[in-house]
Amino acid sequence: MLWLVIPLGLVTGVVGLGAIYQTLTTSRDRRRFSPPGKIIQINGKNWHYQTMGEGGPTVIVDSGSGGTHLDWQLVQPEVAKFTTVLTYDRAGYGWSDSSTEPRTAKQVVSELRQLLRAVEIEPPYVLVGMSLSGLFTRLFAYHHPEEVAGMVLVDVAHERMYEDAPVEWVEFNKRLEGLLTYVMPIMGRTGLLRLLVTFDALPMAAGLFQKFPPSMRSLAKALYSQNQFGETFAQESAAVSASMKQLEQIRQTKSFPNIPLVVLSAGKLDFDITQEVAEKLQALHAEVADESLQGVHMVAQESGHVIQLDEPELVINAIRKVVKEARCSSAV
Repeated sequence: MLWLVIPLGLVTGVVGLGAIYQTLTTSRDRRRFSPPGKIIQINGKNWHYQTMGEGGPTVIVDSGSGGTHLDWQLVQPEVAKFTTVLTYDRAGYGWSDSSTEPRTAKQVVSELRQLLRAVEIEPPYVLVGMSLSGLFTRLFAYHHPEEVAGMVLVDVAHERMYEDAPVEWVEFNKRLEGLLTYVMPIMGRTGLLRLLVTFDALPMAAGLFQKFPPSMRSLAKALYSQNQFGETFAQESAAVSASMKQLEQIRQTKSFPNIPLVVLSAGKLDFDITQEVAEKLQALHAEVADESLQGVHMVAQESGHVIQLDEPELVINAIRKVVKEARCSSAV
C-alpha cells in the first residue's frame, strides 16, 4: 500500500500548502488594495460601484464574464468628460459580495436595477454591455424599454452563437463550461487559480493581463485571484444556457426598442476564437444592430475580443455618438 499512500500524502500536502498560500495572499491583497469607488449595502450585501462625470443620460457599464469595473478604466474617465458614467462589480466579482442566486441574465438585470435605485440614478440610461453582459443589457432593454435611451454592445455573446458554428468549437466550449462549474471553485481555494493568474496563463483569458496598463495589472490579477471569483465564474458559466433561453424567449414576444445603438465586433482573433466563429459572430452582431432602426454595426479591425482595452477610443466614440443621439431624441 506504500505506493498509494505516498502519492496521496504528497497531493494532500500540496493542496494544503496551496490553501494556506491562497489564504495568506488574499489577506495581503485586501490590505494592499482598497475599492476605488463606493460600497453600498442592498439586502445585506455589499455592492461596489464607481461614478464619474455629470449630466445625462447616465451611461451604465457592465463587464464580460469574470470582468470588473477595472476593465473600463481606460474608457470611464473619457466618457466622464461628456456625461455621467457608472461602472460596477457584479455580485461575486471585485469588491461586491457573492450571491447564492443563479447568475442568469434575468437575475443580473434585477440586481442592477436595485443598485441603480439605491444610488438614486434615474433612467433613462445608455447601457453598455461587453461579451456575456450583452445578454444582460439586451434583456434589460426588452423588459424595460422606457428606461433605456441607447445602447453600445462590445463584441457581445449572442443567444444563437452556437447554432451552425463548428461542431468541435461548440462541443469544446460546452465541455469547458461544464468543467469550470466544478473545477474553478477548487482552483480558487487551493491557490491554483492565483498561480495561473500570476503567470497570465488562465486558459480562457490567456494574455488578458498584458492588455491592462502596467499600473493596473497587479490590481487586476488580485481581483481575478479571489476565491469568490472562481465560484462566481463557475456560477455564470453554469447559467449561460439559461440566460440565452431567457433572451430567446422574450424576443419571440417583444420588439427591441427603437433606440440609438452601436454594435462593435472584434476584427482580430484571440483567445479560442477561429476565423469561422469570428465571422459568424460578426453576422449575428449585424443582426442585433438591425433590431433598431437607429442601429449601426462596426468591426474593430485592430482589436481582439476586449475592445475596451485594445482600442478604447472606439468604445468611447461609440458611447459619445449614442449619448448625443439620445439627447437629441429627448429634446424633440
